[in-house]
Amino acid sequence: MTWEDILRLLIQGEGPSVEFEKNVPSEDDIARELVGFSNADGGKIIYGLDDKSKHLLGVALREDFDNWIKNIAKTHCQPPINVTVEVVDRFEKKIVVLHVQEGEDKPYRTDDICYIRDANISRPAEEQEVRALASPWSGKGLNKRQLRSMQIITEHGSITNREYREAFDVSHKTAHIELTLLVNKNLVQSEGAGRSTRYTPLPIEAVVD
Repeated sequence: MTWEDILRLLIQGEGPSVEFEKNVPSEDDIARELVGFSNADGGKIIYGLDDKSKHLLGVALREDFDNWIKNIAKTHCQPPINVTVEVVDRFEKKIVVLHVQEGEDKPYRTDDICYIRDANISRPAEEQEVRALASPWSGKGLNKRQLRSMQIITEHGSITNREYREAFDVSHKTAHIELTLLVNKNLVQSEGAGRSTRYTPLPIEAVVD
């Protein structure tokens, strides 16, 4: 990343996929953030900037910083998490960017607690949220509506555009786009045409394969 890339994120502010820290936190705090991002859509954790004052603070790095972070991701997180460490120099100060990918083996935990991103924080997941993460559709790049719709389709055998709109209060166009994406990802199949189209489940074996 360049300094300009970081500035754009700083102006954008914290959110589900971006976290700023003034300093490098403890191993436990690092593990919680890694787990939260891996259970979501991934993102970037940036050390050495104050997102409130917009000040560049920089951080002091131990010699084995890269290996230290990767060891936390391996030993403090279950399953182990892949993280890339990047250091950006600016005015003789160092900014650290941790690049965390969306996990493929959700749910991830640390100290036997599953964390998820909620706006700009990582918090313990509730029981139903853990179940959703553990579903066979987790890690498929689906949003929360699509994940929930997969549960509805599995439980009730099908869903229509109208039922999708009523369940999630979205437009006909949004429902069509999101349901079509499920078809394109080979997660469901469409039956019928026009307003009578129903989306029905594929066997889980076919989804997993």
